[in-house]
Amino acid sequence: MVDQFTQLFLGFERACKRGVFGRVKHYYGVIEAQNRGSLHGHFVVWLDGALSPKHLHEKVLESEIFKQQLFDWLESIIKHELPPDTRSLSSHSKVEQKECLMGRPPHPDDATFTSNWPQFLREVLDASGNVHEHNDTCFKKTPFSMLSLDPQDRDRLCRFNYPIPLVPATSMDEHGKISLKRLDTNVVGYNPTISGAFQCNTDIKFVGSGPLGMALSIYITHYTAKSSLDSAVIMSALAAAMKSLHNTNPDLTASYDDERCRSLLLKTLNQINGRRELSGQQVACALLGIPNHVTDARFAVFYWSKLLTWISPELFPVYKTPRPNPLLNVQPARFA
Repeated sequence: MVDQFTQLFLGFERACKRGVFGRVKHYYGVIEAQNRGSLHGHFVVWLDGALSPKHLHEKVLESEIFKQQLFDWLESIIKHELPPDTRSLSSHSKVEQKECLMGRPPHPDDATFTSNWPQFLREVLDASGNVHEHNDTCFKKTPFSMLSLDPQDRDRLCRFNYPIPLVPATSMDEHGKISLKRLDTNVVGYNPTISGAFQCNTDIKFVGSGPLGMALSIYITHYTAKSSLDSAVIMSALAAAMKSLHNTNPDLTASYDDERCRSLLLKTLNQINGRRELSGQQVACALLGIPNHVTDARFAVFYWSKLLTWISPELFPVYKTPRPNPLLNVQPARFA
């Protein structure tokens, strides 16, 4: 599935080299597992020929034609509204609502494709969670449970900031922030072609300029480089290591602080490795040699210590301390 996404939908293996977003220059994606084991990916996509945020803002101010072309393109690849003239299956059973995810999407060559596609896409968006509904995950970083909150407080405290205010038309403010057209307060950003073909949840964002662009850059970088270990696992392992250390050596005095620290770190590491949970999908990927990240780019090895020494030897003198040469202490051999 990941290969299909990068090769066909991003266009890297197509003859025209164009995908659903246009001509892509580079991509970087990380595949990770949720707590329940299901795999999902976080991708950063760089478009070929894309302007810098500063130049993009300047061109929008200079040319109304360019501004309209940019807005039309963004509205064509990222949607924040449900397909028109479609109906929800919320009154149907859960099995019936999921039927759209259990088969192939309509074929574009079918005579009924044009009439069937909008309803199929609507059912996929509903079944895959692309229409936000508050749940316990929305409030896991607050001291409240969802059941203890009234509807107004749920909307106010949702950590995903849903519902999002409506935007009747795409616009750009004086700081370069682009507000995409939004006709539904709870629809998560999606691309119709990708959502319909892959039949899964997506959240697509355009990284532009301004404070929102910088915030999105940090957010995306965090997700593509974050640790695969959950903080709960680490804290649980640390607590178990401290308990084990106390039970093993309850009579150690303060003079053994260094040894206790070393032992605690070792036990914590062992506990982390032992308590880490792997899903069947993760195990299968490891056995089959499937990587947990994909990219078309090549990266050079980077040594931070050498860079710091080159930038400021005065601040980082430890990195320029020469290593002792063992050959300097070698005595010449004497022969009788």
